[in-house]
Amino acid sequence: MQQVSQPPHSEALWRMLTQQANAAYAQQHTLSAHAKYTEAMTKAEEMLQIFQETGAPLSAPLAFVISCHNLADCLETQKQTDQAAHFLRYACTKLTHLAQRPELPLQARLACVEQLRPAVNVLSEQSIPSLSHQQDIQNLIAQARTAALTVYQVASYAVQTRLEDAPVTERPS
Repeated sequence: MQQVSQPPHSEALWRMLTQQANAAYAQQHTLSAHAKYTEAMTKAEEMLQIFQETGAPLSAPLAFVISCHNLADCLETQKQTDQAAHFLRYACTKLTHLAQRPELPLQARLACVEQLRPAVNVLSEQSIPSLSHQQDIQNLIAQARTAALTVYQVASYAVQTRLEDAPVTERPS
């Protein structure tokens, strides 16, 4: 019988803090929710720091994006739109940077790219009054797309290389 592995302590704590924050947010206790989302963000950043050094856990980019979006939503509710936009940009910027790091294992880079899509989608839906901010967002989205394309090309090449390097076995007669 297989045993399901338990998430590491940081991930379990991040999950618990996020659930507590979600409960507070649902009850419209925005200050309490903000405090818990901030704690969850700290845990997500710790997970991402370890991920940046080791390529694991692969769940770190997801936790990071969720934390950024939760904080952005909470701040938006509190009419702190500049800070909310900061966290949306932060998610895109950080994941783009990590996806571009060739020293990270390919699976880790793919995990970043996988989370770039929701980060870019939310960022592109943002209503931004300033033209210079709009241009910054468009540049950030273009960088994210370029990073994703590059990682997908590397992944495709890696698969192709593995197939070409596979030992040739003779067919049974």
